[in-house]
Formats: sequence, C-alpha cells, structure tokens
Amino acid sequence: MKTWALAIFTLRETIRTRTMIIGLALSFLYLAFVPVLSSSRSGPAVVGDMEMAAAAGRDFLGFALGGINFMGMMLAIFTTLGAIYTEVDKGTILAVVTKPIHRWQVIFGKWLGHALLMGGYSLIMGLVLWTTVSIGTGTVLWRFLPAISLVCLNVIAMVSITLFFSTFLPVIANAIFVFMLFIFSSNLRIINAIGQTSDSIIIVTIANVLRLLLPVSEVSDLANLSLMGKSRAAELAGAEIETFDPRIWVFGYEMLYIVGAVLLASLVFRKKDLR
Repeated sequence: MKTWALAIFTLRETIRTRTMIIGLALSFLYLAFVPVLSSSRSGPAVVGDMEMAAAAGRDFLGFALGGINFMGMMLAIFTTLGAIYTEVDKGTILAVVTKPIHRWQVIFGKWLGHALLMGGYSLIMGLVLWTTVSIGTGTVLWRFLPAISLVCLNVIAMVSITLFFSTFLPVIANAIFVFMLFIFSSNLRIINAIGQTSDSIIIVTIANVLRLLLPVSEVSDLANLSLMGKSRAAELAGAEIETFDPRIWVFGYEMLYIVGAVLLASLVFRKKDLR
C-alpha cells in the first residue's frame, strides 16, 4: 500500500514537470504531422494478397511506431534522470525514508510511478494511431498490438536503467552515460556490418555480445518485424535483416533486464548514506 501510494505520488509529480508538459506538446504535434511525414517517406507498399488500404495502413503504423518508440524512450530518460540523486542531494528524500517504509519500497514505488506514466503514455499514443488507421482503412491490424506492447517494454527498460544510474550519478553524468549507452546500442549494426565485410568473426561476436548491454534497439526491430512481417521488413531494411536479425527471445531477456536494473537500484540505494 505504501509502495502504491509512492508510485501514484511520483506519477502525479512527474506529469506536472516542465519536461513532461513539453513532451506531451511535442506528442500532439507528432500525432498531427505523422501522416505527412509518413507519406513523404514511404514508397509503394507491397500488397500481395492484402488490400491496398490495409497495406498502406500497416506501413503508416510501422513508420509511426518508430516515432513513438523514440519519443517514449527519450521522455523516459529525461523524466527519470534525477529520480533519486536529485532528491538525495536536496534532502527531500528524507521526508520519505524517515517514515516506516523500506528503502526497496522507495525504489520500487519510484520505478512503478515512472513506468506506469511512460508505459501508459506510449500505449495511449499507439492506440490513438491504431484506432485512427483501423477506422480509416476499415481493417483492424491486430499485429500492431504486440508491436506496441514491445515498444512499451522498451520505454520501461529505459526508465529502469536510468533509475538505476540515478541512485549514484548526478543528473548530467547520468544523461551522458545513458545517452552514450543508447546511441552505442543503436549503432551495433555498423559494427556488425564491418565484421561481415571484413569476415572478422571476432568483430561479429563482439557486436552480438554487446547487443545484450541495452536490448532496446533489438526489441525495436522485433516490434517492427512483428507488425510488418518478415518479407516487408526485409524489403525496408535491406540486407541488414539477414545479418542482424532480431532474436525472438529478446523480449524475455528485456523483462529480466528490467527486473535486474530495479534490484540493483534497490541494493545501491539500501547502502547509500542519505545524510
């Protein structure tokens, strides 16, 4: 009950921050302009046995999904950066820890509040677009639902790793470290491509191992693959889909990754001197 109360308090406080307000404003702009952005980017859809409207709707949702994924993860980072360190630095955390509540409950409550807010934000954004496309095309694209679920999982993973680093890193250092990790993990295809072209098994192995450091990029690929299907995803991604194919079990790994990040944050916070 105490954990849930702290989660609701965290959610309410975060949604009133300037960062979240700006993020919501940008989200409304994105929802308004994404049809224009999508139409200027996409070429003719591969229809096959599908009706043209359904194929166009699928391609539109595939494009929009990438934007929701990116915006959700960026907002997750910015709203969680100072979740623990700033409150410890200002001493405001003492108002919580001096009450009869365990430190792990503080971490879990903070995490739950941020996860509910950012996961809910991404889900609502996705469902609005999905409903609009379903009405517009007259076809319900059910494959979008597992895809948006994976995007929500990505956003929660970014909340978790940022919260973990916030237990011992100042806001600026946390931002630099998390963004470097995010950018690095998002460009592992380049390392893999170098290994493929140079026939270096060592570089390819390094790229595959490093995929586990932050699995959000691979889960993003899995979400796109789930929505688009392998043939259309292969057409859009080119040869990359063959050389860096997302592994189906990675969503399970990302859930364990989230649990591990929250547990580590609890352990660090438990030993932290708050005076």
